Parts: sequence; structure tokens; C-alpha cells
Amino acid sequence: MKDVAIVSYCRTAIAKAMRGALNQTHGIPMAAHVLNGAVERAGIEGGEVEDVVLGCGLPEGATGHNVARNAALWAGLGTGVPGLTVNRYCGSGVTAASIVANRIAAGEMDIGIAGGVESISLVQMNINLNGFFYEPLQQKMPAVWWSMNQTADYVAEKYGIAREALDAYVVKSQKRVAEATAAGKYAEEILPFKTVMKVTDKETGESSMKDVLLEKDEGPRPDTNAEGLAKLKPVLEGGTTTAGNASQLSDGAAAMVMMDADLARKRGLPILGLFRGMGLSAVAPEEMSIAITPAIRAVMKKHGLKMDDIDLWELHEAYAVTTLYNQRELDTPWEITNVNGGAIALGHPYGMSGIRYLGSVLMELRRRGKSKAIAGVCTAGGMGTAAYLERV
Repeated sequence: MKDVAIVSYCRTAIAKAMRGALNQTHGIPMAAHVLNGAVERAGIEGGEVEDVVLGCGLPEGATGHNVARNAALWAGLGTGVPGLTVNRYCGSGVTAASIVANRIAAGEMDIGIAGGVESISLVQMNINLNGFFYEPLQQKMPAVWWSMNQTADYVAEKYGIAREALDAYVVKSQKRVAEATAAGKYAEEILPFKTVMKVTDKETGESSMKDVLLEKDEGPRPDTNAEGLAKLKPVLEGGTTTAGNASQLSDGAAAMVMMDADLARKRGLPILGLFRGMGLSAVAPEEMSIAITPAIRAVMKKHGLKMDDIDLWELHEAYAVTTLYNQRELDTPWEITNVNGGAIALGHPYGMSGIRYLGSVLMELRRRGKSKAIAGVCTAGGMGTAAYLERV
């Protein structure tokens, strides 16, 4: 089996769904933008790409019709470049990276792009619910169709994670994002994007279109404090999930070029790190947030890793309870866990986030001169994905 190198990574800034810069941006140009950026940063020709695999949590409408193939065409990679769109909800990006890595490792191709795209603005509010529920399974296992807010509240109550702890974590995450932003860490991975957004006047209700340049994440709130968070009402009565301790609905795209490591070295291309493997898990659907831990344990067992071997951990911030539960179960040191904050502050475009975690943590490994990282993402339906990365 061949080693698989990640030789470039980029992303759009993350925009607020419905109210942000990408609220009118179709998935094709959004994804094409990062495909082109990843190719340029890798120093390869678009026509060399042998497959484009994009993760997408809601692959319909503006991100439907095999958005991976269509984005590759719009990016100008060439009619000979195929594409595949894959859906594992929030784990779609990590899954896309694994698919590309496995094909390279098996010798089926030399160069591929893994990415993720999500337009919550254009898709989630218009999702096709015709036949969405299958009544026999829903009666047997209703949690398969629970909202993510319901699963977060369930896990918080079952495992004794209090509202105060959730909000305290949010303050920490927002602070880390603010510090990383001030240090220029996120600017290093963001590819500025010119687009057109809809702006609605709050007083008159009139809407107009406006040219914008999206070059920084729209979600972070560096002035977040415990007092303000405590005033927010739970989304569901009696629950602990609020708009403050959940990831924000967002739009965005990310991509990375992956290739045979020997070929990358032969060409003298910059290697961000190696994709060593992915672990999967599944738990009861109502306990979605806890699925990261068994996925991480699976990939660590497969590669003979110990906790002390890992230099950086990225634990998905779907909700504060997600990170707190899995950090507690795994006992990852806070000083090397989510060191630059996460999705609660930045936002969470479902299909994009896994790619962002992989690219961001590789960049942080480089800054610190460290070698090993693990990223874990839970996903709807009670599943978990985890990736092991190594910088050599």
C-alpha cells in the first residue's frame, strides 16, 4: 500500500446561513472556487486530477445533481475529470478524504481531490421531505429522525453535563478562535471569494443584491461571556442546548489535493502530512454526540497508537456537549485539544467541516513542529468518523 500525502488545502471563509455572504451562492461555484485554489496551491495541473470526491450533508437542490462532477467542470479541470458526491452528514468530509486516500493507497490513481461543500442557505430551508420518513422504522426507532438539538439534550442529561459547563466551554472556544484569528492562522487557509449576496433591510423588509468579498469567517463572537450565554433560552423546553452552545448554521466549502507520497516527493511538492487512515463507529441514534470516542479508539487500535503518541486532537464542536463528552471519555489534554477553537464559533457547514478539521490541524502541526494528530467528527444517525494524520 502506498503512503498518501496531502499536498494542499484551502477553504472559503465560513458564512452565516441565510444572513451571510454566501446566502445566494450555488454549490457549484462555491466548490469550484476551492477546487481551483487547492490545485493552484499544490502546483499541479487540473487535468492531472483523477477523481474529485466532495462530501455534502444535504446533496440536493443547489448542492445536488452530483455537485462534485459539476464543480470540477465549472472549475475548468477538464471534461476528463470525474466526480463523486458522498453523504455521511457531518462526517461527509472525512469520508471523502478516506475514499480518495484508499484509491491512491491501492494504486488505482495517483492524484485526487477530497473536499466538502454545503449551502444551508439554499438547501436546508427548501429540503424535499416527500417520503423523508419511513414509518415502520420511525415507530421502532424514532430517534433516527430526531433533530440534532434533541440528541444533544439527551446526551447532556444522560451523561450529566450541565448547562453551566456547556456555556463555560463556549467562552473558551470563542477565545481560542479569536486568538487564532488575530494570529493570522485562519487567514492562511482561507481563499477570498467574490460573490453576490442578498441583503434585506430590517426596517423596510426590502431586499437587494450586493457584491461582496468573503475573506474572513463571519461567525466568531469574541465578546462572548458566561453572563450573556446564561440569558439564552433553551431551544427545546427543559433542555440545555441554546443558540450559544451549538454550532452555527453556515455555508462554505473546502478542498485538499491528495496524492501518492512518493510522486509528491519526486516532484518536490510541499507535503502538509500523510493521511494514515479513518475509523468508523455507530451508536444508538439518540446518542449521536458520543460516537466520536469509539471511532477514535478504532483508528488508534488499527494503527497501534497510544494517547501519548498524539500531539493534537480535533474533537467536533457540533455542540458543546459533543466536545465535552468526548474529551472527558478520551481524557485528551485541553492544551492540545481544539487549540484554535472550533465550529461553535466558526460555524459548521456539514459537508465541509471534516475537510476543514484535517487541513487546519495539519497546518497547526507544522507551526508547532509536531507530527501526529487525530480528528473526530460525529454524524447524524448515531455515527462517528475519525482520521489519523501524520506529518513527516
